[in-house]
Amino acid sequence: MSESTDILAGYFRLMNLNGASHVYREAVRSGALDALRSGRRTAEAVGQACGTVHRPTQLLLDALSALGLLNKNDEGYALDPLAQMLLMGDYRNLGDEYWAQLPAWLKTGEPLVKMDDIAQREAHYQAQAAILGWMLTPAARCAAHIMRANWVSEAARILDIGAGSAIWSLTLARETPTATVTAVDWPSVLEVAAETAGQFGLLDRLTKLPGNYHEIEFPRGWFDVAILGNVTHLERRSDNVALLAKTRGALKPGGRVVIFDIFPGQSRGDLNRALYSLGLALRTKHGHVYSVQEFDSMLRESGFGPPQLFPLEVPPFALGMLTAATL
Repeated sequence: MSESTDILAGYFRLMNLNGASHVYREAVRSGALDALRSGRRTAEAVGQACGTVHRPTQLLLDALSALGLLNKNDEGYALDPLAQMLLMGDYRNLGDEYWAQLPAWLKTGEPLVKMDDIAQREAHYQAQAAILGWMLTPAARCAAHIMRANWVSEAARILDIGAGSAIWSLTLARETPTATVTAVDWPSVLEVAAETAGQFGLLDRLTKLPGNYHEIEFPRGWFDVAILGNVTHLERRSDNVALLAKTRGALKPGGRVVIFDIFPGQSRGDLNRALYSLGLALRTKHGHVYSVQEFDSMLRESGFGPPQLFPLEVPPFALGMLTAATL
């Protein structure tokens, strides 16, 4: 492919991303997506419901169909599962509240909120835990398969630190017949973990340990596996080292820590990784996406051996599983 063709392809990619963003936002603002909640409707019916002209409405709906948000046939348009999900939850704005902070952040370096601040973390993560559980389900299944194939025993005791929905640990437990999970998080967030356990039929295998994971005590030498899922990027390096050392004390000899976070290794995830790092800076004061080399140093300081990275080859193609055994 020639250089000029590469440039043209890049231009159309940017133009289409920009156009798609405007189309989606106008579909939300105008009520076109909401007009389809009750079922399949024609463009004319959607236009009447929204107070919009027929032909422009039809073109907007066609563009939404091309984006995979609507299903079109001779009888009209219907919401695709992705659009149904967006309309049900808090993610219909696709993070606009954070991206709106971008101009001010570039000038001041001040994030919109400080989700790495203990005082603010609980409220934000209670609201986000359920939707994050849904987003992470394919990655959790992929990770559970890898762990079961390599080092997780039938009766594993799993410690899930900063559990959120506990999707990582409970998915593993569902694949491991007699495994048990101890989930550590704020009391309100653990309610979401309990909901996940109920959906999986695992309430009898879940123990809740409520509180700030930096402050509460973990049972010593008790667990086979300790999971830190989407936690380390919220912590300063020194706090990560302290948390990892504390985790090391909770593991049996030969036990493993498993860290889920954003890692390199999949080219399809390059844009997702870059935007995630930027978005993290918009919502945290000290948030940082650590490299494998940085983790290697932190893990060794905390009493673990060299880590091994497993890319999780499912959307968003930016998540990885980093694991290390106790020394």
